Amino acid sequence: MRTIEVWPAVDLLDGQVARLHQGDYATAHRYRLQPIDAFNRLLDHGVPRLHLVDLSGAESGTFDAWSALAQAVRLGLRVEAGGGFRTPEAVARALAEGAQRVVVGTGLIESPAFADTLLERFGADAIVAAVDVQDGRAKVRGWTTDGEDDAFSLWERLYARGFRRVNVTDIQQDGSLAGIREAFWRAWSRQPGECGAGGGIRSPADLTTLAELGIARAVVGKAWLEEEGWIDLASLSEEEL
Repeated sequence: MRTIEVWPAVDLLDGQVARLHQGDYATAHRYRLQPIDAFNRLLDHGVPRLHLVDLSGAESGTFDAWSALAQAVRLGLRVEAGGGFRTPEAVARALAEGAQRVVVGTGLIESPAFADTLLERFGADAIVAAVDVQDGRAKVRGWTTDGEDDAFSLWERLYARGFRRVNVTDIQQDGSLAGIREAFWRAWSRQPGECGAGGGIRSPADLTTLAELGIARAVVGKAWLEEEGWIDLASLSEEEL
């Protein structure tokens, strides 16, 4: 039986825990839960991983959730940080402050020179490429702008440059709790490298389907944050599901 590594997501908007629907900032739902409380909730259930995103930074181009990153690392979470990493200096700071990996999207897409610099300075293990997909194309700048690239072609080029991990978001499903689109992920499972999946994941059955397709990682947001408990945190406490 294939396994999948699950990364619960905490997205921050102006420092508050929030979720968007299909990446639309106008739909932002802000939770009463404070970031530190979300981190402790993960740890209380034995969950060791955190996918931390600065939504404000993704839109502005400057990651600014340094306090939250420091808190999460200090508590002992393994953090994958993203949202607004557009300079090598910002990536270097995140890694120095304890992030396990940094997720970079817009910068890689818009500047091949920047992509090469990240590989040269930090190596492929430290960087996750973000490919956020709507209607087959990659979105950039916090999903507010259409990129010029077909998503598959973009990842193939990044893989050829030396990147090995990609986090793909199915924007159509993101924040919807509607479940995954199996055909979408089947197509991504045929791409090279290690693929992480996000967008619409609502149940253990979705995680099982992704694992069976060969998807390596899953980023789960609303399904663990909502009070209805679509995905039980206790089921995420194992190193791999």
